[in-house]
Amino acid sequence: MEALIGQLKQEINQKLGFEIRRQADVRYLHQSITLENKLSVGFNTLRRFFGFLPERAPQLKTLEVLAQFLGYASYSDFLNFVNKDQNWYHWTFVNDFENLESIDLTQIQQLIALKSQPDYVLFLSHIIKTFIRRDRIDLLKIIFSNPKLHFDLHSQTSEVSKLAYAVGGLLRTLPKSSYEGLEALLSDTYVFKTHILDFHIDYTHFNGYYGYLNTARLAYDTQPGHRIFINLIKNYHLFLAGKSTFEIYQPKVSNLSMYSVLHGRLLGYQLLTHHFKFKEPIDTLLSEILQTGEQYSKVLFYIEIVSALIFTKQMEALELIFERYHKELFEDTTWRYYTSHNVHLIALVLVELNKQNYKKALYSFNQINLNMSTSNAYYRYLKLFYNIAAYQLERQTASNAQTLLEIEKDYKSLVKTTGFKRFNLTLLKKY
Repeated sequence: MEALIGQLKQEINQKLGFEIRRQADVRYLHQSITLENKLSVGFNTLRRFFGFLPERAPQLKTLEVLAQFLGYASYSDFLNFVNKDQNWYHWTFVNDFENLESIDLTQIQQLIALKSQPDYVLFLSHIIKTFIRRDRIDLLKIIFSNPKLHFDLHSQTSEVSKLAYAVGGLLRTLPKSSYEGLEALLSDTYVFKTHILDFHIDYTHFNGYYGYLNTARLAYDTQPGHRIFINLIKNYHLFLAGKSTFEIYQPKVSNLSMYSVLHGRLLGYQLLTHHFKFKEPIDTLLSEILQTGEQYSKVLFYIEIVSALIFTKQMEALELIFERYHKELFEDTTWRYYTSHNVHLIALVLVELNKQNYKKALYSFNQINLNMSTSNAYYRYLKLFYNIAAYQLERQTASNAQTLLEIEKDYKSLVKTTGFKRFNLTLLKKY
């Protein structure tokens, strides 16, 4: 606000042809506004605006009059003009920053100053992606080692997610020779792993850059929470690939402060080992899940748990969770929860089919929208679950042979692309 008021004063001075320094100057401005331009504003209001009376935030009516005096249609028109000019200045700075051969403290401070701008995520992601394309690991080290440039993991998760999504989208296009160099950013000195890899779990590229960098983290990560994340991703990849070598994993977490998604991922994975390794009922573990989930955001905590319950065909457990937390799981459909919302809807379709509630199943199925972002890191993973729900819905209702064949063809193609052989034809057809 202060910068905008300063801009307004500057433009008034330019129009008058002199700088307002005395109360006589304010009198002249008042006459110009009220007599020449037929606008209404108080003399004392102008004195206060220019600091000759105790200042306070100007009213919108005052700002409207001053903007119209300057020739703008409204104060909003003035704001649009100023913001457009400032945005061009910001993008010019970002463009110059992308082409730097070295970075000094002054340039870093200028970049930090942009953090209050609504487009800062775009600014920072453009810079990071350009440095990655240029293979400038030295400059990336400077960017990822300065916490002031980045968003807080606890209070600004939306911004962190956007940055991770943008950078992750580039990483999946790189050849191995390019992403191998990024291993230098995996030490605790840099926030690359916590702000990018942890927030953009690229299921489609477990066999590519994501699997490589996640495995490489084992040599650098010492924090218990980080090692839990790495081991879960590694073992879940083995599970999805249809390997029998995925391990039982029960680390002690009672003394750890864990993110909701990570704790849910751990308990979801333990559901899988209980079912596929121990061949045991999940009743006790389900009680632990329900109790643990009370402390977390449900839409984030349950995303991997619901996936595990789909794999283990625990329809009663899914129904219980949906009945208990329907509002939390289904009503927030903003982009941040796009993946969670779709996972829960897919599971709900299967629950309704199990009860032969075909109309409800069809209604939930029609709420699923995987095409909001086909480049999303979860897209192909979600599409496999989606195809199971689509196949079963078609089989139990219209049972059109051609439709079933098309779903099966897409399913098999996705299995081949991802390498997720856990999604076999028996899972599709005999669910």
